[in-house]
Amino acid sequence: MTTKKTVAATEEKSKGGFKERRKECLTSANKIPTVDIKGKKYSTVNERHRHLLQYFPEARFNEEILFHDNERVVVKTELYISDTIYAVGHAEEHRNANFINKTSAMENCSSSALGRCIAAFGLSGSEYASAEELVNALNNQKGSTQKVSIKDTIKKQTTETKLTALYSDWKKNNNSDQKIEKLFEQQQQLIKKNGGQNNVNRQQW
Repeated sequence: MTTKKTVAATEEKSKGGFKERRKECLTSANKIPTVDIKGKKYSTVNERHRHLLQYFPEARFNEEILFHDNERVVVKTELYISDTIYAVGHAEEHRNANFINKTSAMENCSSSALGRCIAAFGLSGSEYASAEELVNALNNQKGSTQKVSIKDTIKKQTTETKLTALYSDWKKNNNSDQKIEKLFEQQQQLIKKNGGQNNVNRQQW
């Protein structure tokens, strides 16, 4: 008689042992899509998340809101593979930190906690830097290239969750820039107007 445990064990065996899969997942991080900036490769949390699921399709993330009020939000994200927890990430966001957090602090905090959790699992390092380092590197480019790069990056965001995460990353590593902040605000308005659909990027600034 076939039991659920037998089926689960068979499926787990067919996917390979955890140690082998984790090793392959981490050593194949060079397969993660990246942007080359000044000789260094950068990948986003979204791409790392997709890469992780390729090797651990049974993985699940448990998100818990530890605290929230009118001033701040604290989120914890746990990575489970089968019934075992392998990584934890925490994040905190203040609602008055920026214009995006006024309406989307929870989404921003959620993205940050997910990124920290994935990094805790091992998908991080100097070669594959965090998203905030990517945005910072883009901003550090000189002249008009800087503005075009940031503008294009902002326009690629089609959901408020991605836009808020991008803004948070950028804000942590850059001084106030009214022109760039205005682009973020305009993109947020377009996303709300179009419901986060792909046709957002068809709009003109």
